[in-house]
Amino acid sequence: MANPADDLIQRLLHNVRYEGSPKHKRHPHLFGLEPFNGKRDDATLCDEADFNPDQIDEIPALIQRGIQAGLIGHSARLLWTVADDGWIFEARETNRETTEFHGYPVLPEEPIARLVFDRFANWANHRGTSADRSAVTACRLRYEFQ
Repeated sequence: MANPADDLIQRLLHNVRYEGSPKHKRHPHLFGLEPFNGKRDDATLCDEADFNPDQIDEIPALIQRGIQAGLIGHSARLLWTVADDGWIFEARETNRETTEFHGYPVLPEEPIARLVFDRFANWANHRGTSADRSAVTACRLRYEFQ
């Protein structure tokens, strides 16, 4: 995960939008989404990461946090963030024209979790807020990082 250019960070901060995906919800109707009728395969579910409909309003701030921390994939089609409760979420581009993303939790056994944590912790400790640093602690505990 290379350090993204400042102009990319600024562009994403102003343009990224979130749109929930029923594929990543066990109970999509609770999130105001249509039922999912396809195969979930290896899809991780937000409901199982203790993410509930009351937290939807927090998503824009989580996206901003991840972008500011430089948690951006090399093609800017993937973004990551760390929630206050320590969960790491990955956002995947759904629509390039509208800069729309959907997200889902990253499981502890996924290799990307450690890379995201390390970059986020470095950013939070140097430029983040006290809430960001608290998220680092929660993430370290949740994912059992040393």
